[in-house]
Amino acid sequence: MTLLIVLLVIIVFFVIGFFLNKALFMPEKGVEWTENEGEVVSFTSGKNTLEGRVINKEGKKGTIIFAHGMGLSSRYYRPEVLHFASLGYKVFIFEYRGYGKSTGTFLGFRDVVKDIVSASSFLGDDSVILVGHSMGGYGVLSSIDELKDKVKGVVAYAPFRSPFTAMNVCAMRMGIVGRIAEVFLFPFQYLIYGYKANKSAIHAINNAKCSMLIIQGTNDKEVAVDGCSVVKKKDKITSSLLDIKYIEKEESNGHVSIVRQKGSQSVNEDTMVFTDEFLKKIN
Repeated sequence: MTLLIVLLVIIVFFVIGFFLNKALFMPEKGVEWTENEGEVVSFTSGKNTLEGRVINKEGKKGTIIFAHGMGLSSRYYRPEVLHFASLGYKVFIFEYRGYGKSTGTFLGFRDVVKDIVSASSFLGDDSVILVGHSMGGYGVLSSIDELKDKVKGVVAYAPFRSPFTAMNVCAMRMGIVGRIAEVFLFPFQYLIYGYKANKSAIHAINNAKCSMLIIQGTNDKEVAVDGCSVVKKKDKITSSLLDIKYIEKEESNGHVSIVRQKGSQSVNEDTMVFTDEFLKKIN
């Protein structure tokens, strides 16, 4: 009888957690690159088929994998992709499982890491440079643990440090409903991902053998300097290979404006100057 009750509790937590999880993430669908740019490709990640785009396939400076943010798409980062391609890099950007035309269900932030690793495997290049924003920033930093020596360098725009800290920020904005949701969401994540459910990006940073750059806006409300950002716990970072740059200009220091100023259709030069300097340093 006791075992039955335990099983029922687990099932209830799983079901409620699953639907709350879907409501929290809500991947963007139907993303289109209207321009005839690059080569559209598909690859597998677990049981899922993901869609990506290779720009400047013949790039000689190296390969950049770009990881998009939560609720956004590869199309949003077109200016960055074309900028890196113009510098001579081959650039690969793709949609996570459940996003755009990629199949599958996006269940949590650890899926980003899985899909980045699969993207790297698909490309087959000896080394890659990882660039990501927000959720993608967490993903590229955490992927160092999986890809190890294959990673030549990492640029993370406004990365959060762990899945649960990011989910906690979302929950707080929902008030009491969010607090109740956390009771189900966190156990659900452990059921899906095990001990990696809340793995901190700082662990990967401290174990990394490559150069890393974090660019953080000082007025970021979502991944705040004193909130769920990596820089909040910079005292826990022991690696000398990480450089942190802060963006203070009002039009560039927000969570999204760090890559796209309001009303702009081009790269944010306040941010890109640091990225370009970093790329020169590691090449």
